[in-house]
Amino acid sequence: MLKQQPQTDEETLTVAGLPLPCQLVRSRRKSLAVHVRHDRIEVRAPLRIARREILQFLSRHQAWVCRKHQEKVQRAAEHLSLVDGSEILYKARSLTVRLQKASRSGVAVSDRELTIHGPDLAPDKVVAIFKGWLQAQAKAWLPARTRALAEHLGVGTKLTDVVFRKTKSKWGHCTAQGRIQYNWLIMLAPDGVIDYMICHEVCHLLHMNHSPAYWQAVAGVCPDYKRYVGWLKRHEHRLWF
Repeated sequence: MLKQQPQTDEETLTVAGLPLPCQLVRSRRKSLAVHVRHDRIEVRAPLRIARREILQFLSRHQAWVCRKHQEKVQRAAEHLSLVDGSEILYKARSLTVRLQKASRSGVAVSDRELTIHGPDLAPDKVVAIFKGWLQAQAKAWLPARTRALAEHLGVGTKLTDVVFRKTKSKWGHCTAQGRIQYNWLIMLAPDGVIDYMICHEVCHLLHMNHSPAYWQAVAGVCPDYKRYVGWLKRHEHRLWF
């Protein structure tokens, strides 16, 4: 028997004082919620709630919605763009991206610039060169340090594999089978943040949760982990492309 799909109903609300029209999505939920993106505002509402109550809800939260929208717009503007003259955050330094014709492909980093060079600098080729460079760094750095920490914590036999994947939101993931996955974009972050991410995932081989015992294990390896978590929250949007 096929499972019945949740009933949904969508419409667009234009509310005075809000920066964008709101997409109203009604479904079988119990409460109102608003989700703000840089390019849209989504209101999620129960199926039978009155339109007047939805508008009152938006009015009460108008200042918050406007503030969050401005934050999202600012973050979207700071996303990494691999074009000549753009800015890239690399190891907590703001560098200027330079594209340079050359016979061989690669990436070079100086005090002020990150240069991507190659025979073909079409946008897709530039992304491929930069991606390959970051992935090579990730493969050279992360597996060995992950295995070393796992051995140090006495869980080396639980670690079955270290793999890489550019996910949409997660920087790392550890499965119950001992497979640790990293987003290779983390190589743009400072070394301390990278080591915290390794610590975060390896400690899941001790505790497959985020319990007090888990965070105690993290703190035992990385006492300043809260500082690194804070850095990621403030800057992670600048590492994505």
